[in-house]
Amino acid sequence: MEQISKKAIIVEDNLILSILYENMMKEMVFKTVGEIRDGETAVKLIRKYAPDVIIMDIMLEGDMDGIQAAHQIRDFTTVPILFITGNSGNEHVERAKKVSNSKFLVKPISEQKLKDAVNEMVDNQVA
Repeated sequence: MEQISKKAIIVEDNLILSILYENMMKEMVFKTVGEIRDGETAVKLIRKYAPDVIIMDIMLEGDMDGIQAAHQIRDFTTVPILFITGNSGNEHVERAKKVSNSKFLVKPISEQKLKDAVNEMVDNQVA
C-alpha cells in the first residue's frame, strides 16, 4: 500500500458529505482531518496542521462562511482551497474567485471531479 504523505482538511457542515469526501481523499492517499463544520475551527486547525489541500464548503455553521474563512487562511498560507458548494449563485462564485489558489466545484460532485481538481491543485503546488 502507498504511504500516506499528504494531508487534507475537509470543512463541510453536512456530516454525510464530510464522510464521503473523507473516503474519496483516503482513496487518493491523503490523511484527512474531517468533520470541521465552522469557519472559526477551520482557520485554527489549518494553521495547526498545515494541510496540502483544503476542501471547503461555502455555507458553514456559525457566523463565518467558507469564503470568509479562506480569506483568513490566506493571511498565513497559500495552500490550495477547493470550494465545493450547492449554491452556484453569481455572488458566491465572484467572492470565491477573489481567493487566490482556489477552485470552485458545484455539488453534487463525482469522485473523478474531486480527484481531478485536487490532483491539479496539489501538482501545481509542487511545480
